[in-house]
Amino acid sequence: MILNKNIFFKIIVISLVIISFFLGYFLRENSVGGGPEFYELSWPIIQSFKKDFLFTIKNYGSFRDYTIPFSHILNAYINPFSNDVENFQLSVTVISFIIFLVFAQVCKKIFRQINIIDILLISSTILLLPFYRTSAFWGKNENYGWLFFILALYFFYEIKNDMSKSSSNRYTINVILFCFFSSCALYARQALAFLPISYFLYLFYNNADKKIIITSIISFTIFAIPALLLILTWGNVFDLENNPNFFTWWIHPKHLLKNFPILLSFFGFYFLPILVIEFFNLEFKNFINKYLKSFLFALIIFVFLSQVNLLSYLGDYTRAGGAILKVNYLIQKNNYLLLLLFSSVGFSVLMRLFKEDVKNNATFLLPVLIIYCFPNLLYQEYVEPLILIIFFLVLKTNLQKIYFRNISFSNLIFISYFTVYLIGSIYFKHFAFDSYEKWKIFLNVQ
Repeated sequence: MILNKNIFFKIIVISLVIISFFLGYFLRENSVGGGPEFYELSWPIIQSFKKDFLFTIKNYGSFRDYTIPFSHILNAYINPFSNDVENFQLSVTVISFIIFLVFAQVCKKIFRQINIIDILLISSTILLLPFYRTSAFWGKNENYGWLFFILALYFFYEIKNDMSKSSSNRYTINVILFCFFSSCALYARQALAFLPISYFLYLFYNNADKKIIITSIISFTIFAIPALLLILTWGNVFDLENNPNFFTWWIHPKHLLKNFPILLSFFGFYFLPILVIEFFNLEFKNFINKYLKSFLFALIIFVFLSQVNLLSYLGDYTRAGGAILKVNYLIQKNNYLLLLLFSSVGFSVLMRLFKEDVKNNATFLLPVLIIYCFPNLLYQEYVEPLILIIFFLVLKTNLQKIYFRNISFSNLIFISYFTVYLIGSIYFKHFAFDSYEKWKIFLNVQ
């Protein structure tokens, strides 16, 4: 009876999360403020592709969308609902819901011992993430990247598990499918370029058979043909004729150090509920011993850099920077101490992950840390739900074992944390600062 009550309660929670997701669509939720951009970017591009493919490709930079038009092409020619705005946005919402089911299926494949209800609770977390929801409800193209990314990780899991059977036809098919879906993920979200890099690093560090490497190189070369055609059309990897400042103002290595504290704070933010779960599962002394030294090391470095004004730029953001920085500004304008605390948490978590399994964890996390620091402005949407997906589908860490030790308690913490995050985001964008101008007025920015 107790077991039945627990399962019933979990089903209720999953149902409420799903209801909140579709309710958000019908109420036109815009919890991160970027929804209406759809009418200025995505929709005109989709309609232009439907009218004239070659014209749109040649003049793509004039639309001011800094991505490869892969998702727009899919929407224009494959999505049957791309003739009407409302139907199209609903179709992307449904696709985003299906991604939650795909995520659950891959999680179940990896964690076979875990009950499917608990797996659904874990995966339903992405339906609570504000950036994911906003992209879904407003028909934006970001969530396509997450679909292909999750599918690629499924085949990567198969490849890792069967490396001893590399001569089999099934293994070769898994390699080709991984290369295909990771290429699609890259086309949909260019920052996911870290995945092929991480893949080859993993093969190298684990002494993979030459056949795997050769098959992978050939597959990636074939799937790169569309990108090569774009380069021939544009004369570069992007339409610089219409966006000449793309590689000087927007994407440049000079932004690496500037973005590093912000990216670390994102890791701290998404790993915080996992650390809370670990805290309740370990003795206080053991928990402190795991993180205190690396946390204090990072915090001392950041405070020192702050005192010599090398981090003063963190107090001047009006866009980007993430939720923690905005909360910090609400507490005290232009202050970024809270962000530094979360950055230190993120640093200590990464150090723990690197120590646990360098060959697996570092090969994935290091390329992420580098590639995601290239943009001029680092938005939280770039890593949402990336960090959570990586945690469950890629990393090898005892944090997963601790999470599943008391799965009901862990899911309660996890769902509660991201529910609060969602509610806070809705309040911030719909009530407190429903326009960018109000936020600038609050910050006393002209």
